[in-house]
Amino acid sequence: MMTRRQFLKLAEVAALMPWGCAQWRVGLPGVLLNDVHSGLNPTTVRGVSPVRSSEDIQRVVGRAVRDRTGISVAGGRHAMGAQQFGSDTLHLDMRSFNRVLNFDSGSGLIEVEAGIQWPELIEATLKLQQGAQQPWGIIQKQTGADRLSIGGGLSANIHGRGLRLKPFVGDIKSFTLVLADGKAVTCSRLQNADLFKLTIGGYDLFGVVSSVTLRLMQRQKLQRVVELVNIDDVMQRFEQRIAEGFLYGDCQFALNPASEDFLSRGIFSCYKPVDPTTPIPARQREISEEQWLRLLYLAHADKTKAFEV
Repeated sequence: MMTRRQFLKLAEVAALMPWGCAQWRVGLPGVLLNDVHSGLNPTTVRGVSPVRSSEDIQRVVGRAVRDRTGISVAGGRHAMGAQQFGSDTLHLDMRSFNRVLNFDSGSGLIEVEAGIQWPELIEATLKLQQGAQQPWGIIQKQTGADRLSIGGGLSANIHGRGLRLKPFVGDIKSFTLVLADGKAVTCSRLQNADLFKLTIGGYDLFGVVSSVTLRLMQRQKLQRVVELVNIDDVMQRFEQRIAEGFLYGDCQFALNPASEDFLSRGIFSCYKPVDPTTPIPARQREISEEQWLRLLYLAHADKTKAFEV
């Protein structure tokens, strides 16, 4: 079995590798890409085109029409179903297409380029609102990873941990879509409504998302409440937490098949809003990078220990 030291060295090497493990495949034309989450989807595309403007997208769409080939699109490349790749496609690399285009501090609407990722969006909203009395923040994001693009989130209609929230579609006011003829159109519930419904969760089958206008919510302080629960009690506990005003939550079950608790006991975490003046407990501490790496190692090498930690 791989030792902890070997695992951490492997993790460090993986973190330094070009994102998505993109590389030139010797002897074959094109570029070999893979997802960064599972690494189970190696796919050779015809070429990779970095996107920095809507015009870049339109140029690649025009080339695809002329060459009679397909297009694939990826931001963070975290999707494990390989929907962000296609053999012999012209691949759009959206990472550099990550600017904030407009922010309305009155309504809490923010327009961003589709390649922006959650950490970049959060950092931008903080910088734009320095000193604000009631700042805005994101409503939800998908869990398990942070560096996922907003365009990818729209394409998959992701969801977060909201106990009563709709999926990501509920946070989207409108978006700009580049169609197969290269034309850029605005899609909302009132404008090109059919495309609005088809594109959100449509995995880029109806065009390439260029920009997204999101609804934000006013930031608030939350308190995390954690308990161990049995699987038979989970749904009742969720209903109770919702009735008590909790906004977010999840349950992480024991995943070691050799454990008596396998899929029968879990860590139930929920978050409720509290008064902004509520002090943060003195004993609370932030998990260090080394501790995260240890948890990552244990999740693969000793699932029971990871659950206990």
